[in-house]
Amino acid sequence: MSRYLRQLDVLDQPRLSDTPITIIGAGAIGSFTALALAKCGAKHITVYDPDIVAEHNLSNQWYRVCDVGRKKVDALKELIAEVTGTAIQGVCELFVDQPCSEVTICAVDSMDTRIALWGCLHPRPELYIDARMGAEVGKVFCVGPASQWYGDTLHTSAEAYHAPCTARATMYCASGLASIISSQVAQHVSQRPTRPQLTIDFRNMILC
Repeated sequence: MSRYLRQLDVLDQPRLSDTPITIIGAGAIGSFTALALAKCGAKHITVYDPDIVAEHNLSNQWYRVCDVGRKKVDALKELIAEVTGTAIQGVCELFVDQPCSEVTICAVDSMDTRIALWGCLHPRPELYIDARMGAEVGKVFCVGPASQWYGDTLHTSAEAYHAPCTARATMYCASGLASIISSQVAQHVSQRPTRPQLTIDFRNMILC
């Protein structure tokens, strides 16, 4: 426990260690979130992603130059083990209808994928976190199994705003969202209320 001494009075460390967490997506938000949760002391993390690391991922995702061309989940598993000593499980496949965990985090980059995920989660996880990013603005939704409002936030990719590929993601937004996600997981395991919706605007430094 000495590793987590500075946070022992902040969150329920034993419960965080025992809580299974599924992260769907190992891109910008997913890679930083996996790292942040492992640093906090989460021990049972499973990450799903079928993609490989590309050079353009290096500026906003938690990967090294030597990881280019590797499976994201393999590189992430190695990095987290090296930095934290925690062995996460990396699954190099799309999440379709696999069993989810008590805490399940949606870190995908498509609204159509979000709609499909929400439709296939049965039973609903105790805490479902959906994080969305557009360059310098991010949103985090925290959803309980009985929540009715979340479906109203989902719309097709055709209806979504499409930013140019050079204005879609920044490291500080991705890592900032990972911090918010981790704090909401800490709230959950410590049996404190989570906040249903959060928006953070890094350009104008607004949190609401």
